[in-house]
Amino acid sequence: MPATIIRLVATAGLFALCAAGAARAQDAGGATYAGDAYDPVSGYRCVTPFCDTVALPGTSCLCQKLNPNETRREKVRYACTDMKSRQQCDAPR
Repeated sequence: MPATIIRLVATAGLFALCAAGAARAQDAGGATYAGDAYDPVSGYRCVTPFCDTVALPGTSCLCQKLNPNETRREKVRYACTDMKSRQQCDAPR
């Protein structure tokens, strides 16, 4: 009897994790793979699966969104780093 309860709880937990992952992928505009998706807010290429880090075109700068849930381009804030020099680089406006 206790083994049945444990299996039932484990199965329910697995379903909850799967549902949470699917909901998170929908929040990211359906983009689940880095590199082949573009951020719907900024238009920059995504580096991470949920587009919280983007690559600036023509540079070696990667920018992490400080407020990744923002949907207005003018309100998004970034922290950017040049991957070659490891120095801070200018964030997009």
